[in-house]
Amino acid sequence: MRIWLLAIAALAVLAAVFFERPHATPGPPMRDFEAYYAAGSTWNHGGDPYSQAIWPAEQPLPGVNSQRYEALPFVGPPMLLPVFAVIARMPFLTANVFWRALLIAALAVVAFVTLRMAGNRFTAVSILAISVAALGFGPLTSALALGQIALPAFACALLSLAWAPASFLAWMQPNIALTLASQVRSRRVFAFAIAALAFGAACVAVGGIGGIQHYVAVLQQHAFAERFSAIQITPASIAYGFGASEQLASAIGTVVTLAAVCCWALLMRERTDALTRFCSACALLPLAMPFFHEHDLLVAFVPAVVLTVRADARTWPIAAFGGLLAATDWLGLAQRPDGALQTLLLVGAFGLALVALREQTHPRMLIVPGVALAAIAVATAFAHAHAAPVWPDAMGAVPPRIGHADIAAAWNAQQRATGLLAQDPVWAALRCLSLAGCALIAVATAISSRYFARSRNPLPDPA
Repeated sequence: MRIWLLAIAALAVLAAVFFERPHATPGPPMRDFEAYYAAGSTWNHGGDPYSQAIWPAEQPLPGVNSQRYEALPFVGPPMLLPVFAVIARMPFLTANVFWRALLIAALAVVAFVTLRMAGNRFTAVSILAISVAALGFGPLTSALALGQIALPAFACALLSLAWAPASFLAWMQPNIALTLASQVRSRRVFAFAIAALAFGAACVAVGGIGGIQHYVAVLQQHAFAERFSAIQITPASIAYGFGASEQLASAIGTVVTLAAVCCWALLMRERTDALTRFCSACALLPLAMPFFHEHDLLVAFVPAVVLTVRADARTWPIAAFGGLLAATDWLGLAQRPDGALQTLLLVGAFGLALVALREQTHPRMLIVPGVALAAIAVATAFAHAHAAPVWPDAMGAVPPRIGHADIAAAWNAQQRATGLLAQDPVWAALRCLSLAGCALIAVATAISSRYFARSRNPLPDPA
């Protein structure tokens, strides 16, 4: 049965990747890499990558519409600037290939480390299953398609569970590195703290104290500019999408954040192993962060796989259904209506892979992926009636002097001109399903930790 499931899942992935791709959006390949490359180029020429100086470096890049303003801000830590400065010395297309190869390697690290964390051996079946699961998990493939640094940052976070110095590179994406707060009770916590301090020192060495203050200010301004955008997968932006005022939406976001932090603290107090604590942090992080994109949900991949592989019969449906909800790019159903079939194929492949990764499988386990696919089909019908815009394709007229404004204000103006700051309950409901998946995974983690002492198959310590 496992072989047949994997064969069907692999065919679904191939069909999704090669035959059911949605229409290509204009712009450079791996759109977010544009900002990284331009930041390195700006820094090479003595400019400020956190300002409007980045736009002249982006304009000549292949795929960028230089006839209109579509500046993509850079908000990475200062320590990354020398790295991107070296990459920016390559021709853009060459650098693009290099970065894509690096991301593919990071994807492989995430997949195979997760397989070992779940307690599975490397066999032909398990390797195929985890590969299909990784390709079917929407946030992972989204991070790869966008060229997002969140992917190598998460790979380093996983490696740091066995080799703490790797956490130094996890801070490339701070909201991803916070998953390592799960190791607060571990003996390795001092190594994690030293790595974080070393990363901070490297940022100071690059930008100086003034540069760090400038970076923090830019980070706050950018978060404020985008906090209610439809591309944010946060409780505050979702509440705003349902029609709440900005003040009420912010209050709801704060309440959910505090609740998630309290749940995390309670789970950290349980006498559980390091891996269960890490899974808890990954599942709860999207509920606690004030700034989270769809590709950042890749942190849910580890707990989704680990728990569905190791959970008992009562917990498995909760963990599996939560993982399938987190694996789905729900807003993408509204942004790319012609990609609905691809989403169904990829999520279906992920669901079959979750079943195949377990040692004991049963046909009734296929009910959970079936329910998830039915939910996607229903959501697609609503999403088609409420199409969501995509930046910069749908961007209308922007203020005439936008190029002279603060870069964060300019980004907010672009979001508004694109229509991403509109209040639409359907968009909010779609994004809410992603967070609901994370919440279900957190519930499954709590149940698993509660019965950990009686488990016949305890989760191994990743070290």
